Amino acid sequence: MAPNDDSRTRPDPHAIQQELLGYLGRSQRAIQQIDTEVVARFTASVVDAWHQDRQMLLFGNGGSAATATHLAEDLATYAIPFSEAKRLRVLCLNDSAATITALGNDLDFDSIFSEQVQQWARPGDLVLTMSGSGNSSNLISAIERAAALGCETAAMTAFDGGRLKGMVDHPMHVDVQEMQSAQDTHMVMAHMIIHGFRVAIRSFLAERTTGTSES
Repeated sequence: MAPNDDSRTRPDPHAIQQELLGYLGRSQRAIQQIDTEVVARFTASVVDAWHQDRQMLLFGNGGSAATATHLAEDLATYAIPFSEAKRLRVLCLNDSAATITALGNDLDFDSIFSEQVQQWARPGDLVLTMSGSGNSSNLISAIERAAALGCETAAMTAFDGGRLKGMVDHPMHVDVQEMQSAQDTHMVMAHMIIHGFRVAIRSFLAERTTGTSES
């Protein structure tokens, strides 16, 4: 065998494909468990928040932080025509590294979101978090603070839902035991919220302008 022959360590694409097919199947089954009624109720609350000029706060850890950022960005840009002056007041609390590290350093990690909720939230605002386990102490602390302030609360969870599932007004839970598939369901629910909000707002704007709903 030649010294540079790496055939023994070269990955087998067929074996990888089989693993990917298995993963895809698990994620598809998880996505089919999404409770669309619960997601629709929360989306209606987002629409109401826009009509009433209430604010929406989002946050998560790790991959869930990325999903929260994605949801906030699309609700702030894609969902409402730029010609419309009234926008959804939406803020993702995990987006400022300076704020998070300041709070983590000056207080503790459990305070990085609860202190921001204290600063920004007002009674009636929407507060949404995302967590695979539902047991992250910094997320629980923030939801507790939001509830104490009179906010409407929501959480996307997986596994058994943890503490968050039973704490919030809108528990968007999927019983899946794998973190990646759980995060897939959370991203799909995020896109469902974006789509539902976008259709509702654009239909309202079309009816306001022409007297007929946008299809």
